[in-house]
Amino acid sequence: MHFLVMIIATILAYLIRIISQQNYFQKKQNWNISLFFFIVPVLLVLMSSIAIVAMGYQGQMWGIKATMISYILAWLCLSYAVINLLIYYLEIKKISTKISQLSEETILNNKVKILNTSFPYAGLMGFTKGNKKLLNPCFGSYLVLSKGLIELLSKEHLQAVISHEKAHQKHQDPLIFFCLSYCKKITFWLPNNEQLWNDLVLLRELRADKTASKSVDFLLLAESLLMVTQKAMEQKNPVDYEFICPFMNSRLNERIEALINQNDSPEIIIWHQLSWIIVVFIPFLIIPFHQ
Repeated sequence: MHFLVMIIATILAYLIRIISQQNYFQKKQNWNISLFFFIVPVLLVLMSSIAIVAMGYQGQMWGIKATMISYILAWLCLSYAVINLLIYYLEIKKISTKISQLSEETILNNKVKILNTSFPYAGLMGFTKGNKKLLNPCFGSYLVLSKGLIELLSKEHLQAVISHEKAHQKHQDPLIFFCLSYCKKITFWLPNNEQLWNDLVLLRELRADKTASKSVDFLLLAESLLMVTQKAMEQKNPVDYEFICPFMNSRLNERIEALINQNDSPEIIIWHQLSWIIVVFIPFLIIPFHQ
């Protein structure tokens, strides 16, 4: 019976991701929809594994004996998740420590880490809540700008870029997308993984653009996007920090269009509307039936 629970959870995960490929959902720019299709399949499999480990391999459920096979599979699944989380944590700790050692300057009244490259780059990294650092002191909040970006932009355009990155900090995007990026890594085998990830990244950038446009002219943001993208296309050695919230990404037209049409900007995350997350705890409901 426990093995059947694993099979059902895996099938449901696949079905949810297959449904996410329908045109109706792909045309939506909505946090709740994208998060549902991205997160629920991951958590269904993990929660089913936790439930099976909690019940053990002895006893029976609804007259069907538990087996060692399902118990071992559940432990393998959880071990894979934990090992990948540890590896990802160590990778980020290494890069975070490296960035913390970069030279620091004050630019437009903001302390920034200076990346010594001609590639036009701006990004925010670090897990903070208010003034408190999360996880580890080495994960402080850092605004990273490259020399190439500082030389490329005027003060007004540079201020627009900094406002965009500070919007990421306001919305705790580095921490949120650390978790989402981890989910992406351990569910590479599920369909539509890359597309859903790209949609979430776009929504993240649209939200930061919308927040920044409240304090700076949205045209400055749009112009900065164009200037940085054009310059970046000329460079041979891009900077790639996946866990950092970078100013530039590949879906330029959609961001500029959203900036111009402010009323068409996507919704922000409304946490109380994420009540659908309780469905991932359904596997725990079978535990009382195990004897």
